[in-house]
Amino acid sequence: MSPLLPDKANAAVLMTSHSMPLSEGQSYNQYFEETLSEYHSMISRVVSSYERSQALQEELYQEISVALWKALAKFDGQSSLKTYILSIAHKRAVSHVARYVKEPEAVEINELSLTGGDCPVQQIQQNQRIQQLIESIRLLSLVERQLVTLALEGLSYKEIGEILGLNTSHVGVKLNRAKNKLSLIMEKFSTGGSHE
Repeated sequence: MSPLLPDKANAAVLMTSHSMPLSEGQSYNQYFEETLSEYHSMISRVVSSYERSQALQEELYQEISVALWKALAKFDGQSSLKTYILSIAHKRAVSHVARYVKEPEAVEINELSLTGGDCPVQQIQQNQRIQQLIESIRLLSLVERQLVTLALEGLSYKEIGEILGLNTSHVGVKLNRAKNKLSLIMEKFSTGGSHE
């Protein structure tokens, strides 16, 4: 699903006002689509760590895509493109969650559809562990959630600090506490205890 894109006149202004790593003959649309495609999985993981509802996940993904469209032309190379995109994604996710925090949570019933023959047990178990991790991350505070998801994306303490406005040692301390809290939550999940 492609995000709603600004018109070509706005894209031309964006392309000429900032330097971007466009290839010879590559349009801004192509650059954006390739970048979005390359980082789709990473953005999706950020989205799923902030929103449980499929509809809100899709909405947040669209918001991040539009924000990325607007910001990509301003990328100046002072950080990696991955760090830049994660910064945009997390900032958009925080504002999205803040906007919906006062609304009652809708309950979705997700159906598991099996296609074909037998369902592989290992795949189901892996999917359950991933879902358990996502649910556990959602139980962390907003700052802890940001720290953990950025660390899971492989960012250094320095890069995480740049995104969240923290110094490197503070990131280390807070991330260590968040990991410990996440471990306790995961342990409760595995023993069938209360998750709240």
